[in-house]
Amino acid sequence: MADVRTGVLAGPTAGLKFQTATCSGVTDERGRFEFAEGEVVSFLLGDVVLGTAPGADVVTLAHLVHRVDGRIDKLHDPAVTNLARLVQTLDADGDVESGVTIAPEVHDLVQARFIAFEQPEAAFAADAVVTGLLDTLDRALRSPEAARNQLRRELRGIVKTTDVQIPLRDGSFVYADVFRPAADGAYPVILNKGFYGKAFDHDCIGDDEQAQAKEVLEDLFFSGNSRGQQYENHESVDSAVWVPEGYVCIRVDSRGVGRSPGRQAPFSVQQSEDYYDAIEWAGTQLWSNGNVGLWGMSYLAMTQHMVASLQPPHLKAMVAIGTDADLYNEATYGGGLFGIGFWDWWWKTMSGHNFVGTERPQTDWMAQLRATPFNDPAAYGPQGTIFMRPELEKATAPVWVVGPQTGVTIHQLGSSETYIHSTGAEAKRFDFVDAWFPGSYKQSSIADHQAFFDHWLKGTDNGVMDAPPVRVQVRAGNGTHLVLHEQEWPIARTQYRRWYLDASPTDWTGDANRTDLLRIVEEVPTAETSADYAADLDLGMPIPAPIGYVGGTPRWSTGVSFISDPLMEDLTLAGYMKAGLWVSSTSTDMDVFVSLRVIDAHDREVRYESVVLPIDPNHVHPVGHGPLKVSRRALDPERTTDYWPVPSHAEADAQPLEPGEPVFVEVGLYPSTALVRAGSRLRIDVQPYTPSGIPVREYDESYHAGARNTVYTGPDHPSYVQLPVIPATSGDTQ
Repeated sequence: MADVRTGVLAGPTAGLKFQTATCSGVTDERGRFEFAEGEVVSFLLGDVVLGTAPGADVVTLAHLVHRVDGRIDKLHDPAVTNLARLVQTLDADGDVESGVTIAPEVHDLVQARFIAFEQPEAAFAADAVVTGLLDTLDRALRSPEAARNQLRRELRGIVKTTDVQIPLRDGSFVYADVFRPAADGAYPVILNKGFYGKAFDHDCIGDDEQAQAKEVLEDLFFSGNSRGQQYENHESVDSAVWVPEGYVCIRVDSRGVGRSPGRQAPFSVQQSEDYYDAIEWAGTQLWSNGNVGLWGMSYLAMTQHMVASLQPPHLKAMVAIGTDADLYNEATYGGGLFGIGFWDWWWKTMSGHNFVGTERPQTDWMAQLRATPFNDPAAYGPQGTIFMRPELEKATAPVWVVGPQTGVTIHQLGSSETYIHSTGAEAKRFDFVDAWFPGSYKQSSIADHQAFFDHWLKGTDNGVMDAPPVRVQVRAGNGTHLVLHEQEWPIARTQYRRWYLDASPTDWTGDANRTDLLRIVEEVPTAETSADYAADLDLGMPIPAPIGYVGGTPRWSTGVSFISDPLMEDLTLAGYMKAGLWVSSTSTDMDVFVSLRVIDAHDREVRYESVVLPIDPNHVHPVGHGPLKVSRRALDPERTTDYWPVPSHAEADAQPLEPGEPVFVEVGLYPSTALVRAGSRLRIDVQPYTPSGIPVREYDESYHAGARNTVYTGPDHPSYVQLPVIPATSGDTQ
């Protein structure tokens, strides 16, 4: 007789009868059954054969239907779906996530009844044998979608536990969903603590109807993705990808989010301390090897630096995609102007359904944010009462930052600045990319990040840290790019070149919109000139979107525009840009928005960015752009560099304008890249309001209405734009 082996019926599924040519019995509490090498195993409910499969270490219900044979892409087969529905429904305690247990009395009740699994889902639910059995047991048949989702996890070797309570230091707790390998062992953890809700795709579950809707979404996602979803859960890792690679994935709902008790306070010290507690909890569970990594995008990236600065001992590595650390300067009040288009949309729409019940449990953080327009350390510092600014020198965990070149008010500046100032990190890497949002779920990105975590969380010597730490996608237009591999950021060999504005007419005939363009030249103009423009405009009709308004004054028509002669050679731009302008207003303040655009040899604007919502898809995003409220022009000498001006934004440094009196301002244009082809022209727009293609910032009518602004050029008022030119090297790749 061959040696007897042990297999597991996934779930685990306990209490089912099994039978082979030499063995028989009932699967035990861990779903185990016995078979001899080469034998086929039959599984039975009562005297009804559910199906057979060759003996193996792990068998699922999908293996019992021969035409499916465990194939994950065949789970919509009616026999498999109906089999999974019934077995899961018969679970003794109704919690299939903890496994399925078939009680002995169920076998007695079924006996030899014929159960027709080979029929459509609706017909199976109405089948007299099925309804009679379930009526007797007082059970409701599990939905096809829920059954397939559970079976799909079993095929991937994933155990999901919903609404696990993680204790917090103040005696409260938050809820988490845990996805871990079904095989015994201690595994590294990939964790995030979010603000959008940990339910599938987005938001949270408050009742059975919402729960079923999420089951439907999940089933669609894994069955062809007909709705075009990006991920399992908003901006977090996909458990279906990571758990089979030997990771535990945990999604935590912050206080006040979903069913987690408490009040929502995004980016707060309280939330960071809760995050610390969640990391330490995850690092000490029996299924954890003690090494916790963080992976997340946007909100789920920004909060990583905050908790890392608190130095939780079990935090070993982070991947932060589209991030900010100094939320005042990089995310909310850039240039001193509140990013109302993005933040109003984010608060009311993007995260507006992240709670259970009729009233959102939250602090008055938004009201405090709007009431605190200056960079007050008490509000925005390391112990800020509104937002916490992490002390990056204390964030020691290795970090991989991925930064976007297309901004939605946030992340474009912050990712770059966070990488530069992460001086405490044991190791760090930086990718500066265009399509950061969808690109983060590409197979190549996942492979990179898994190698990073394999190194830091599993101790794998895979050489991932041997490559140059900086990769820069230089955008060439229409989604194309080349890649620079560098040792530092900003790139050390950058040549910061200046082009000068000349407020005299150009001989260029213009584009379809405006023909009144002025000149950009390579030397300081010899004559004093100026150009003025209206400071006010009709904003249009407000809408709940980052672009803020529709209709009104066309954005492209505001301000003044300058354009160069055709370039004589290709120009590679990568890094920080800025404008130095002499300006005045008839009012006591003014807003300056500076944009760099590129016009090709056919007089068409080059679209460098990939269209990624919520970017305005109808307008081209400028290559570089930056705002400044001119009364905030005083710079912070400790943070300002030759390539990047940082206003202090201190209330004591505010400098109202004297009407008609010119002042010099430096306006930072957020870091970006572009391969500008020979024959193209550089265009600089100086405008009183947010340019086309950019989420809007606040508009204070008190100093816009009826005012006129002026830009000065010439030897006494040399206004310029400074661009980061990268000399070519042999290491540049397509």
